[in-house]
Amino acid sequence: AQNPGVEFSFGIEMEHVRNMLGLHNLLHVLKEAQDEVSTNVEENRIGTRCFLKHGNILEAKSMDPFTHVFMFDIGFPPTLFKKLAQMFNRSKSPYLICFHGPKLMIDRYGFKVELLVQTPTNMHGSSEVHTGYVYKRKGMRKPRAGLAVIEEDSDEEVCNTGDLPDVPCDPYFREPWQIVRRGLDSLTEVVAEQVQNDLGSGRPKRNRKPVQR
Repeated sequence: AQNPGVEFSFGIEMEHVRNMLGLHNLLHVLKEAQDEVSTNVEENRIGTRCFLKHGNILEAKSMDPFTHVFMFDIGFPPTLFKKLAQMFNRSKSPYLICFHGPKLMIDRYGFKVELLVQTPTNMHGSSEVHTGYVYKRKGMRKPRAGLAVIEEDSDEEVCNTGDLPDVPCDPYFREPWQIVRRGLDSLTEVVAEQVQNDLGSGRPKRNRKPVQR
């Protein structure tokens, strides 16, 4: 996600605590990147176009403008898979990376993709081992340079990504896209403020009911 060649990387986490941990780690990376500005040449600097959010992916209509969609989908219920398949199929995202094979992703849930490669993976700091699958969109065609690929009747905003053709941006991803475009210092301030707000909110209180005997 911090690769210098990535124009926009965005992660969504439904669990608040995990999002807090992710933002805390991201803040350290961004501060390290700020220290590098005066010491490293630009091509060797840490990428700073990544943002994380506590939210619900189902609030988006599609997965545009992302070229690569990654899902740590261990434990996803079938109803969620089917909704994600509808979102992916209506988007223009070329690649899908997940942890379920073609029989489920294609035959059962209806993702319009074809398998490129599969490989065993393990999580850093964990003993979990899962097979990872990389798919590409079925019948994928590369858009010609200089042409927008947004539909005329779409309410999506166009995201300009440097030398790449214009791609549509789902309204749900519009604000994060604008945040990363403002640059390293602004992004660091936003993440630092979010971390501070999360730390200040404390843990949610539980209302304990009296035990009846």
